[in-house]
Amino acid sequence: MTLTSDLKTLATDAGFVTMGIATPEMLRGLPHGMVHTVQNLLTPEEVLPTVKSVMLLGYYAWDKSLNIAVDSTYLPDRERQTPKVPLERYQLYYEILKNKAWALIDYLTKQGYEARLSLSIPLKTSAVRCGLGSQGKNTLLITPDYGPRVRLIAVLTNAQLDTDEPFTDDLCGDCEKCVKACPTKALEPYQITITRCLTYAAEQPHAKDVPDEVRQIEKKLTRRPTPNSYIECTICIDACPIGRSRRNK
Repeated sequence: MTLTSDLKTLATDAGFVTMGIATPEMLRGLPHGMVHTVQNLLTPEEVLPTVKSVMLLGYYAWDKSLNIAVDSTYLPDRERQTPKVPLERYQLYYEILKNKAWALIDYLTKQGYEARLSLSIPLKTSAVRCGLGSQGKNTLLITPDYGPRVRLIAVLTNAQLDTDEPFTDDLCGDCEKCVKACPTKALEPYQITITRCLTYAAEQPHAKDVPDEVRQIEKKLTRRPTPNSYIECTICIDACPIGRSRRNK
């Protein structure tokens, strides 16, 4: 057994359905910096300066409830910002992913290596370079077995691991079901207008850049179990035929 095979076994035991490995050099040229106002994408070296290997791990999100996001209580009136913002936001699938990824970090640390998890590198495009699948027309990672129903996290380490070949096929082919299914027309093949995305609208309830018609659709379609929670839109995911047979009804 090698360190690489040990880690892949650990990943499977932790519940990840797919794992791929690349070097930082293999991830050169991917988009970095601010994505609209949503996230600042970092290079592997910005996350872990000593990084030699990047592991991308995929978790099968088999139930829509895994896509729930919960906001904490809001700032008190005297401290409230305009618009009001939650103190914290928790997305269930990220909390699950971080919890499971610690098994690999703990193992690497006990072997004397540095290791750090990350949700800040460009996960979808890095996953393609790590061989997990192709980037679909809905801009999400499409895996051969589970389609776009996989959530991603990265583990970076200074251990030298065996790498996987990048994924070079286009799993979408001529299919455009996700593009046609989007109720706000946020998608064009391999591109998204983020301000028209229902998930963005739900995440940013006070954003001025969301068109009025999109805001109205979001209020109608977004499921909110409580006033402080919502379930992310999965319409483009549901439309994808790849991996659909695995989905729980």
